[in-house]
Amino acid sequence: YNACVIGLNFIQREFLYERINKRVDIMVQKGLVEEAFDVYKQGGLKTAHQAIGYKELIPYFEGKESLEICIEKIKQETRRYAKRQLTWFRRDERINWIMMDNNTDFENIILFFRKFLNI
Repeated sequence: YNACVIGLNFIQREFLYERINKRVDIMVQKGLVEEAFDVYKQGGLKTAHQAIGYKELIPYFEGKESLEICIEKIKQETRRYAKRQLTWFRRDERINWIMMDNNTDFENIILFFRKFLNI
């Protein structure tokens, strides 16, 4: 197979971090804290304690930190994870990187596939 492997990235890291922060805010709005608390009450965090977004909330559930501080920690750990992922994937020479800084409508992706498919 002649596989086409693409990776989406940002030239300016701030754009990526902004998107991560917004995504965490959306997850919190949609019930992340309640979901994690349900798992915590059932003792399930013993297995989920490595999952970003759960383990950072334990200090809140135990009354040791404010919810705001724990949410900021989730954002920070998610950004760190994204950085590690990018470092790992950059080693893969098969990946064709598309920078998304100014391409919210995916113009570059369409152009890339046209070029790849020779159309």
